[in-house]
This record gives sequence, structure tokens and C-alpha cells, in this order.
Amino acid sequence: MPKAKLARLPLIPTAQKKAMTSQSSVAQHQQRTSSIALKVVVSALAVTSVALGALYYQATRDIEIQKATVAGLQLELAKEVARAAELKSDLNTAHTEAQTLAVKSAQLSSEVESKEQALAAEKSKAESVQAALDQEKARLPPVPVRIEMRRSAVGRGLVAMFTNTSAMQLSVLMATRNPTTQVVNQKSLQVPPGRKVEIGYLEGVQFASGDQVLLRSAGFEDLRYTVQ
Repeated sequence: MPKAKLARLPLIPTAQKKAMTSQSSVAQHQQRTSSIALKVVVSALAVTSVALGALYYQATRDIEIQKATVAGLQLELAKEVARAAELKSDLNTAHTEAQTLAVKSAQLSSEVESKEQALAAEKSKAESVQAALDQEKARLPPVPVRIEMRRSAVGRGLVAMFTNTSAMQLSVLMATRNPTTQVVNQKSLQVPPGRKVEIGYLEGVQFASGDQVLLRSAGFEDLRYTVQ
């Protein structure tokens, strides 16, 4: 079998071959550099993405916290507004009560003033009546009774003897007072004209030195006597 003739490839010059090898090396280097740069960029983007995610999470969390804080502040504000409204209502109620009390106070002051004026008028009237009575008494004769004392026969205190010196029957109220013990006794007496009535231990009254005796009878001025 005849041998096939191999086609002869054209020979590439050595300089050209070196140039081509250099270009290939440069291209490979550029590819490696581009790949590394791409990886760096991808890594940087990943890091940036993670950082952005963390920032987003933190920002979202801060926003939620701020929302909760705002909600709490709004709740406190609502409570303060309600408290202020309650205080305002209490203040209005107190103001109304104060006005009512002021009106009542003015009414009471007016009533007191009216009563004081009426009392002053009654007092003036009573003083006038008393003055008239005093004047009338000043024109009246004293009770026409003579008072004398003697020792008690039973040996207990003194006995008072009341003698009617007038010509009429006398109805007399006798009052005695001991200035030391402040004991007061009263007794009604019927003294016939010109007659004598004796009052002592047997009648329930013991007179002693210093006792004050008052006799009162209608139409006469009171008669006062101090036991000696």
C-alpha cells in the first residue's frame, strides 16, 4: 500500500510564535485577573448585602421600638388628658359649690343681721319697759311689813317675825339667801292686817346672821333685809 503523503504545515516564524505565546499568556492573565476581580466584587456585594440586611433589621427593630415608645407616650398622654378632664370637672364642681356656699353665706349673714337688728330692737324695748318699771317702783311704797328676829325656842337658828303694818291683807313672797352656802329658800305668806307671822325651824326655814331676806308683794316695792 503506497504511503500517504503528509501535508506540510507552514512554518511559523519563531518571533511570531513568541508573540502569540505572550499574547496568550496576557489573555490568560487578564482572564484570571478579571475572575479574581469578579470574585472580589461578588464578595464585596455579598458583604454589602449582609451589612444592608443587618442595617435593615436594625432599622426595622428601631422603628418598632419607636412605634412602641410612641404608643406608650400616646397612652400616657391620653391618661393625662383624661386626668386633666377629671380635674377640670372637679374644679367646676368645686367652683359651683363655692358659689352656692357664697350665696348661702350671704343669706345667713343677711338673716343674722336681721335677727341682730330685731334683737337690738327687743333689747331696747325691754330696757324701756324695765326703765318704766323701775320708775313705777320708785313711786311705790315698800312692802308694809316690819321684820324682827328672835332666837328659836327649840335652839335651832333664828325665827323671823313679819308684822303687817297696813290695814289690808298682804300676800307676800319671802325669799332668803345664805351668802356663804348660796342656799335659797322661798315661801309664800299670808299676813292679816296688823297681825304677825313667825317663820323658823318649825316652818322649814332656819335663819342665821348674814342671811339676806327679800319680801315681794303686788303694788309695793320689794323690801330687803339682812339678818344681824
